[in-house]
Amino acid sequence: MTKFMKILVLMIVFSFVLCSCGGTVEEVIPEYEFTVSDKTDLEGANMTIGWAGITGDTVLGFAPGTANADYALERKKNIEDSMNCKINIIYNNDILPVLETGVMSGAQTLDLVKHESYFLVVDIRAGYLSGLSQYLDVNDYEKYGTPNMLQSVMWQDDLYAVTPYAWPELLYSSPGHVITVNENFISRLGQTDPRDYVENGEWTWDLFEDLLPVYTHEDNGNKVYAIKCHDAYFAMNMLLSNGVAVSEFKDGQVVCGAYTPEGIAALERARSIMLDTCADCFHPSQSAADPTEFYRGECVMYCAWAYELTRDVNSIMFQMDNVALLPFPQGPNAKPGVYLSYHESLPNSIGIPFNAKDPASSALVLSALLEPFEDFPTKDSIIEYMTAQTFFDRRDTEVLANLTRNTEYGFFREGARGVIQSATETTTPISTLLESNQKVYDQIVEDFMTPHYQARVAVYGE
Repeated sequence: MTKFMKILVLMIVFSFVLCSCGGTVEEVIPEYEFTVSDKTDLEGANMTIGWAGITGDTVLGFAPGTANADYALERKKNIEDSMNCKINIIYNNDILPVLETGVMSGAQTLDLVKHESYFLVVDIRAGYLSGLSQYLDVNDYEKYGTPNMLQSVMWQDDLYAVTPYAWPELLYSSPGHVITVNENFISRLGQTDPRDYVENGEWTWDLFEDLLPVYTHEDNGNKVYAIKCHDAYFAMNMLLSNGVAVSEFKDGQVVCGAYTPEGIAALERARSIMLDTCADCFHPSQSAADPTEFYRGECVMYCAWAYELTRDVNSIMFQMDNVALLPFPQGPNAKPGVYLSYHESLPNSIGIPFNAKDPASSALVLSALLEPFEDFPTKDSIIEYMTAQTFFDRRDTEVLANLTRNTEYGFFREGARGVIQSATETTTPISTLLESNQKVYDQIVEDFMTPHYQARVAVYGE
């Protein structure tokens, strides 16, 4: 069903949907048609977008000179022509001090601001951004992002930023980890393409544990490890792969997922695999966000951040010639075929300063800006494009799309990863770890997880 965004309307009434914390979203792939009313007139207003980045390195998040950068520039021009306004883009890695100075002085120079949510959350909690639910149809997940994805930019009673979820490339920088596989090794070992296991619903903890010793082998006298994975990343993803959210609503209250029975089972299994049954299968280098050993052929698999796949010419998909993408294998409590991921920061978070010249006009520009590009009207068209341009198999793109849709905030900045990470670093019983950290986690739940959940209910419904 075609959706029309009537840019004439400044205040959009939205319907509430049923969303539980950490839940998944049923995928609906709409077609879009963007129209601007002849009566939409911003009367020559100058609209300034502050974008974290460096001039010459980015065009609204895209590499200069690429087709998508050209689409973004064309979109900017069309908005200027249609709405009778001038859009100025300030690229500045330190754009948040500009926002903050504008708030403190009362002379705000920005109408929109983009930064990583890791940094933007400070300003959101300080009240420097406008709530968006009064201006945008935030239930349009296909345009602005799913509730899971936007969890980090919610606070207390509203949503304060959205992301370009209808744009190619940028949407796939949102999720956390994906397992990259050197398919050349798989062929040499005579093993089944692991993508087949995912496709057939066989990609489980048990199979993963069985395959790690098989993938660990000698190659020309050198040991090749099954996987390189930072211990914290392994523990966090094992938690999620058992259908456990980092923050969950259980028995009438918000809790850290590690403190649930399913979470405890996941951490115990993570420890068993990493420190016991398959300890020799993990590359001794556990450096975070560093695919060096994967490039060198020292490991068959590597646990990569999504942004490491396509960020630039030094990224994995540009450096490797035959790579498969896998989600983390599923535990017994996971919903079959639904793969969760987490992120520490939502890279492209865009909000409106609370004292922008006219927040409603800013919302009009933001809404128009984030419409799908003409050549990519649906999620499926983006999957086709990314498969043809970047990935080696449509199944790889679909895995990344699944993880993107179901990514959630990991509360790393707030300290939620501590006990989860330590599960794979010490032999102390999981129950003891949890008990000794109970007060710390109770405070994280009270100070951060609960206000985020309250905002989710306020915006999307109970």
